[in-house]
Order: sequence, then structure tokens, then C-alpha cells
Amino acid sequence: MSSEILERVSSLIKDELSLEKIRDVKEQLIKEKSASEYELQKESQKYYKSVEDGLKLLNLSQKSVKDIKNGLDDVDKLSKKSKSAISRYDVIFEATKLYETIDVTSSIYDKIVRFGNLISQLDQMLEYELSQDALESGCPYLLHIHYRLTMARDFQDQMTVMADISTSDVQSTIRKLFAQVSSVVSKFDRLLESLIYDIVELVRGEQISLVIRLFKVIDLEEREDLRIAAVRNIIKKKELAAEKSYMKKLPSEKNSARFHHGASDTKEYPSSQGLYEEILSGTVSTRTTVRGYKNFFLNKLKQSVQDMFIELRKEYDGDKKFGVLNNLDWVFNELMVVKEHVTQHCPEHWHIFDLYFETYYEEMHALITELVESEPETLVILDILAYDKQFQKTLVEDFGFPKKEKRSVIGDGEREQLFNDYLSLIVVKMSEWIGNLENSEFEAFYERKTPPHVDSEGLLYLDGTRTCFQMFTQQVEVAAGSGQAKILVGVIDRFCGLLKQRQKKWMNCLDVEVKKLINFNRKFDLDPESVTPDEACPGGLVEYIVAVANDQMKAADYSVAISTKYGQMVTKNYERTITEEIERILDGFAEVAKYCSTQLIMIMFEDLRRPFDEVFSKSWYSGNQAQQTADTLYEYLIEIKTQMNVLVYSSLLESVVEETILRFIGSLRYGHSFKQKNNKFLDCMKRDFEIFYRLLVQLVPETEDKTIIIDDKFKIMEYFMDFSCGPTDAIVETWVNCLQVYWDTPLLMLSAILNCRKDVDNSTSKRILQAATEISNDPQRLTELRDAEVQPTFISRLNLNS
Repeated sequence: MSSEILERVSSLIKDELSLEKIRDVKEQLIKEKSASEYELQKESQKYYKSVEDGLKLLNLSQKSVKDIKNGLDDVDKLSKKSKSAISRYDVIFEATKLYETIDVTSSIYDKIVRFGNLISQLDQMLEYELSQDALESGCPYLLHIHYRLTMARDFQDQMTVMADISTSDVQSTIRKLFAQVSSVVSKFDRLLESLIYDIVELVRGEQISLVIRLFKVIDLEEREDLRIAAVRNIIKKKELAAEKSYMKKLPSEKNSARFHHGASDTKEYPSSQGLYEEILSGTVSTRTTVRGYKNFFLNKLKQSVQDMFIELRKEYDGDKKFGVLNNLDWVFNELMVVKEHVTQHCPEHWHIFDLYFETYYEEMHALITELVESEPETLVILDILAYDKQFQKTLVEDFGFPKKEKRSVIGDGEREQLFNDYLSLIVVKMSEWIGNLENSEFEAFYERKTPPHVDSEGLLYLDGTRTCFQMFTQQVEVAAGSGQAKILVGVIDRFCGLLKQRQKKWMNCLDVEVKKLINFNRKFDLDPESVTPDEACPGGLVEYIVAVANDQMKAADYSVAISTKYGQMVTKNYERTITEEIERILDGFAEVAKYCSTQLIMIMFEDLRRPFDEVFSKSWYSGNQAQQTADTLYEYLIEIKTQMNVLVYSSLLESVVEETILRFIGSLRYGHSFKQKNNKFLDCMKRDFEIFYRLLVQLVPETEDKTIIIDDKFKIMEYFMDFSCGPTDAIVETWVNCLQVYWDTPLLMLSAILNCRKDVDNSTSKRILQAATEISNDPQRLTELRDAEVQPTFISRLNLNS
């Protein structure tokens, strides 16, 4: 019993089992054993039957071999009996051979006498056929010509072999006798060539009989070539074997000398002597060499196609060469005739359609490659790619090629390169177009000689974005019209890349002009006469920035329209790629629009430097700094509100609210002590923020929620006032509440407030800041914030550096 069985049994009875359970296990194993034996018996019977059939065939083969051996023995006995039964058998045998030689010689003589007439008749028939149009005449003498020419050439082959082992006089006579054969063969080859060139036209002209006869001629030639090639190989082996046997019988010295002598010998096999003997014995009764008409047929077929494409190149030369793409339908028509008609009359093993297809494919590939290498324009590249796509589609739908075997007429590698070439050209051209556009629009932006345009809604805009997307849409439309999803996606990808560059250039441009304006204003405020003409800053910068911001929203709308329209034309994978690219540039447009708001805020608050510098100072308590600020902001914003896209304006207004608060709190940097007597500090704070609130609330667009834009931001000022004026023992609790709303409130703000409070000494300040730091840096709190992936609040941007 094997170890595996023992393990199986052990696993079944390893628990404490009753006798009845062991009996059930035993029955289970018996059933499994019976099933295994049944399967084994079935397999054994199957293999036994195979062995039995093999033995029967082996016995039958042995019987056949014995029968053949007995038959050969009978033949050998009859031969010996005949030789012994007939007196003077050798004499009769020699006489018979002599008679056969005389008979052959007589036959050769008759053929020589009639050979001139045969060649003359062949020449006349060939001249007639060559003078006719086979499409009309049907070449009636083709088989006659081939039969007689084959007889003449067979006779020539045999006589040439015989002459080779004869005297030089005989060889000279033979050459004269067959001098005209080469001319006749040349004419026959010309006739075949013309027919091979016109196979498709012959089928179209319903000259089916001629096509069949042509194929029969080539088929017969192929089979005769195969037969004589096999015979020549047999004769060669026989001669080599005989020579080897002869060399073994020679003395060793002569054998060695002959071997060394033969090393430089170039004797060909089979020899003329060997062929001569086989001709006399009747083994070789026709040709003695291969004539190669099958290769002739294939070469002429290929040449006929090549010649058609040579004529095609002549017709579409120079400036017309790319027009050939619209005139290649005839190729598929030719191949369809071959597939549906020519193949029916051609030997199947020739695979005639494959031959034609490969030939046409090579020529088409060469032609298209020439077009590709001639550095075509972008539209021509699309035409080439479109033709290639149609070519592959036709192979599958009309010719039944499997989809996995469809072939690009350009070539897969070249096709990929053509995609890249097209996209590279598009990038170059689009870069040039956008470059020219940017030069003109940036020049207009820098000079600001005329105000921006105003649309029907009263919003400011510049021409550049609309023009840019007109170019974009035009190129995308062309790419979509090509039917090449890869081209469409590639154009969108490349153009999105150019748009990203354009976005960066706009931000650089805005940065340069705003800094120029700020430097000009500061220098002018210090000493107006020190400003040079080169430093002068043209007016209208705010209006132009508003126009640029509006253009970003228009660009976003254009981009979404492109994504929606053309994403539906491609597969899901390509659609996803288009969507991702568009989303990236949408982010870029939003970034530029946000940057425009940032630059506008820089300009506004540059005019408000002095009022904010005075906040918390002695003059602030009785001053009107908040009203100055409100008036200035109102002057800017009320005009911008009517000129700017509502979404961008809402973002701008929200940023203004944030900047106002940050600038106000930022005045802590000067360390002014709070005057808390009679709640003077608190009253001034309430006064200022009532002014700010009244200003800002009237500027909120009707479509927007003031709670988000204003109220949520002003909440920080409630905590600010609690920190500044509330009891010191409540500051830590207030800090906790503040962090729940503004989780990233800087400790520097609290430190600066405590520093400005006269009622907070250093020890108290340190204690409060220590507690606040521990709360801010609580690990559990930081983990919860990290897990929630909360975004920074605006108060985190507070800057208290002087």
C-alpha cells in the first residue's frame, strides 16, 4: 500500500470512530476504487485498440513487402531463364540495341529535315499574334505555338547534349541548325509578357478562355521544370556515386593524386555524358534543363504593376504629386477582379491573389513613402492618414482580411512618425500664429492707447482670446474631419500646451505692468519731477486687467464647448484624455483670473497704504481712515462690478474682504497700545467694521450669498475683539472657539494682540501663549485635520512683518 493511500486512510479514521463509521469509510474507499478501475479500464481499452490497429497495419505491411520480394524474385528467375533459354542471347541483345540506335538516328534525321519548316511556321504564328490585340483576337494560336515551340526546344536540348560529347564539327552544325530558335523564343516571351500584363483586362473583357490557356501554359512549364530538376538531381547522384566507387578501386597513390587534381576541377553535374545516356535509355524524353517560366510569370506580373505606378508618377508629377491620393481607387478595383475572377481560373497553389496583393502593397507603400518623405503640408498629411485608414478598412470589409492582419499602407512605424510630424507641424504653425497674436495683444496691453472692447452685456474684453480659440477650433475641426482620433486628441493636447504657456505669459505681463505702476506711483509721490518719460505708466491698467480676467471666463467656455463636442466623436479612452487636458487648462484659466484679482487688489490697496499704516495709532481713534478706505474701494469696485464677469467679480470681492481684514489686523505689526479706557478701542473697532460692512454688502451681486463673501470672513473680527478687549482668563477659551472656525489662525496674531494690551503682563502673556500653543499643536487635533484634508483659511496669510 502506497504512502499516499495510508495517509488518506489515516486522515479518515484519525478521530475516535465507531465500527459503523469505519464500515462507511470502507464502503466509500471501495466505491472510489471501483470508479478508478472503471476509468483505467476505459483508457486501457482505448490504447489497446490503437495498438491492435497498429499491429494489423504492420502485418499488412510485412505481407506487402514479402509479395514484392517474391515478385522481384520471379522477375529475376524469368530474366535468367530467358537468357539461358535463348541461344546466342548476347548477339540478339546487341543487335536490338543497334536497331534502336539506327531507329533513333533516323528519327533525328527526319526531325532535322523538318526543323526549318517548324521554326518558320512558329515565327509566322508568333508574328500574327504579336500584331493582334489579344483583348479582341483572343490569341487563338497560343497553345499551338507553345506545343510546337516546346517540341523544338526539347529537340534542341537533346541534340545539344549529344553534340557536347561529339566532335567540334558536330557542335558547330548543331549551333547553325538551332540559330533561329532564340529569336522565336524571344518572340514567344514577348507574347507571354503582353498577356501577363493584361490578365486583369482580359478578365474584364471576358477573354476567360485565353486567361485559362495562359495559366495552363505556365502550369505545364512549372511541372515540367520540377520533373527535369528531379531527374537531373537523380543523375547527379548516380554519377557522383559511380565516381566515388571508381576512386575506391584505384591504388592509393593514384587516388590521392586524382583527389588533389580534382580539388581544383570545376566539373558540373549532371554531365553531358550522364544526360546522353539517360536520353538513349528513354528516361529523359523532353527538355534537359529548367526553363523558369513560373519565375518569368511572377517577375512580369510584378513588373506590370511597377510599370503602372511609373506611369502614375509621371501623370502626377511636380505640384500635382499629392493629387494622386484622390486617384487610387483603381488599385482596389484591380485587386477585386483578381480576387473574384482571376483566382477561379488559376492553379490554387499559386495563391495568385496574395501575389498581386503583395505586389500592389509594395508599390503603394513605396508611393506613399515618397509622399511622406517630401515633407507635405499638414492637410496633405491628414489626407495620407485618411487614405491609410480607408485602405485598412477596405481590406477588412471588402477583402475579408482579419482585423488583426490588416496592414497600414504607410507602415506602422512610419504611420506613427507621420502622426508626430503632423503634430509637430501644427505646433510650429500654431506657435507662430499665437506668437504673432501675443505680440500684437501684449503690445496693445503695454501701450493701452485705446480702451478695451465692450460686449453687449457691458463687459470688457480683448480680441486675442476669441481669435486664439477661432484658430484652435479651426484646427480641431480639421483634425476631427480626418477621422483620426489620435490626431484629434494630439491637436487638442498640443494646443492645450500652448494655452498653458499663454496663461503663464499673461501672468508675467500682469506682474510687470502692476509693479511698474506701483513703482511709478511711489516715486511720483516722493518726487514728481524725478519721474522720467520712460518710467511713465499709461492709464487704463485696471480696465485692461478686468478685460483679461473676463477673457479667461470666455476661454473656459470655449474650452468646455470643444471638450463636449469633440469628446463625443472618439472612444471612451480618448474622451477621457481630452477631458483631462481641458480640465488642466480650465484650472489655468481660473488661475489667471485669480491672478488678475490679486493684481487689482495690489493696485487698490497700494492707494490705501497710508490709512492702514495709521490703524491703531493715536490718530486712528478720532480719524476717518476706515471711511477713506471704504471710499477708495467703492470707487474701484463699483466701476469694476459693471465691467467684470459676475463670477470673477464675486471672487474679487471676496478677496477684497479678506485683504481688508488682513491689512487691518496686519497693523498690529506697529505695536500700538490699545486704548481700552471707556471701551474706546472697542468702539472704534465697531465703527470701522460697520463702515466696511455697509460698503461691501451693497457691492455683493444679487446672485451671490453675502454670508459666504462677507459674514463668514467678518467672524474673525469678533474673535479679534474678544482677544483684544475680553477678560484675560477667557482668552484661552476664545482661542479654542476661534480654531474651530479658523483652524490655522496664526499664534503670531494672538501674540501681537497680547503685546498691545496694557493689562496683560509678560508672565500672563507667556502663560496664555503656552496654553494656546499646546491647543494648536494637539496631536489628535492635527490628525483629525489631516484626515479631513481641510483647506487653509484666509487668516493663515496674515503677515505681521514690517
